[in-house]
Parts: sequence; C-alpha cells; structure tokens
Amino acid sequence: MKPKTKSNCWMVKQEPEVYSWTDFVGDGRTDWTGVRNYQARNNLREMKSGDRVLFYHSGKDKAVVGIAEVVKAAYPDPTAMTRSGWRLI
Repeated sequence: MKPKTKSNCWMVKQEPEVYSWTDFVGDGRTDWTGVRNYQARNNLREMKSGDRVLFYHSGKDKAVVGIAEVVKAAYPDPTAMTRSGWRLI
C-alpha cells in the first residue's frame, strides 16, 4: 500500500471580469503570474503539485466558484521586473 502524502488546500482570489472560473475551465490550466502581494507570494512558494486550490471570485458576487489542483511547484515569475523572489504556480 502506498503511503499517503500530505496535500494542502489554498484559496486564490480572482476578479471575474479579468479572469473568471469559466475562462480557467476553458483554458484547462493557467500560470498565476503578476502576484505582487508579499503574503500571497509566500503562499505561492509553499504550493506543491497535488495541492487543491479553491478558486474565489472577488467583486460583486464573492464566492468560491470552483476547485482546481496545483500541477507544478512554484517557479520564478517571468513577468517580475526584478529578481526579488516573485513566484508563480
């Protein structure tokens, strides 16, 4: 029997007018680029492949609208203008 590995559950916030759950489902997967909040950056660094992600719509209808899965551990964000440790998943 294979030992179970611990996975975490995270929440990501997205403005539905910018990138909605419907957009995500249509794309099948995405890179979470452009995050510039330090606490969010720290959380992205901790995300590992297999972790679950609650996809939260902010704005008018605040709600978790879907569940996704991290498929790749955090790596450097190519949209960052400096090498200050910004990551994406």
